[in-house]
Order: sequence, then structure tokens, then C-alpha cells
Amino acid sequence: SIALISSVLFSCNMDKSQPNVELIQDMMSTASVKPQEYDESSPNHISSRVPPEHTNPIGFENYKYPTNIDEASKNLKNPLAQNFAQDVLMTGQRYYEINCTVCHGAKGEGGEKSSVSTFMALKPPSLLLDKVRNWNDAQIYHTITMGQGLMGPYASHIPQKYRWQVVNYIRHLQK
Repeated sequence: SIALISSVLFSCNMDKSQPNVELIQDMMSTASVKPQEYDESSPNHISSRVPPEHTNPIGFENYKYPTNIDEASKNLKNPLAQNFAQDVLMTGQRYYEINCTVCHGAKGEGGEKSSVSTFMALKPPSLLLDKVRNWNDAQIYHTITMGQGLMGPYASHIPQKYRWQVVNYIRHLQK
């Protein structure tokens, strides 16, 4: 009986953060791979995986007007219209500076004022032109989401909930 009691006491792990018995082998020590790391077991040896088809992140909503800017301009409404509160503008400015300043310039002037325009055959347009000023907010939102001309889509760069804030920041620059 002493041997049985001592074997039970010594076999139990007193550290509650770790289990004392591994029921399924290798479930607690799986190989982890860091992003952009070489992975010999995956195709193309890239650790980053493409998500399965037809899957969306939690909270993601599909954009209803991927091909039609006219339909988007009629049906989309800016929920933050005329909201130039400091927090809205600061968030819009943050995403504008990260994603848009490189081509359109810090103040939206485009053309020769941007850092990469000297390397581009077609210069990015100014956001201060009457053409863009006359667009409604939905057209700017659609252009950010789906791109236009040589500008690619920024739907994966600027989260949905912040795109209207970028639109409001562009409107602020146009004043």
C-alpha cells in the first residue's frame, strides 16, 4: 500500500499549468512555423497559407457592388457624412498616410508632389481636382475598395470600418 500511495503521489505533476498525461501523442508539441519562413512540408515551401476558397474572416461583409460604380454611388451612403470629429479625421488620416500618401501626396495634390510619381509613366491624379470634388462619397469609397485605372483595390489594406473615415479625411483635405 505504501508503494501504491508513493507511486500515485510522485506520478502526479503538481504544476497545474501542464497536464501530467499526454493522451494523444504530439498534440501538445506541434511544429510551429513563423510567417514567411521556409517550410519543407508545404507546397512551394512557403509557410504562409492561402485561406480556403469561399471563406471570409469573422465580421467581414462582401462588397455588394464590385463591378458597378454607378450602382454603388446610388445605393451607398456615408454613415459618417459631415462628421469631421477629431477621432474620425485622425483615423482617416492614419490610413490615408499609410496607403495613399505615396501616390497622391500628403495633401492630396498627386502628380509630381508624391514620392513615387517620378517613377511612374502616368502620374496619380490630384484628389483636389474638380472631378474628384464632384464625386459623391460613395464613388470615392468604391474607388478605394475596388481601385480604378492603374490604382489597384485597397479593400485588403484598409478595413471596411475605416474606409468611410478615409473618405471624410479626403473631404477634409479638399477644403
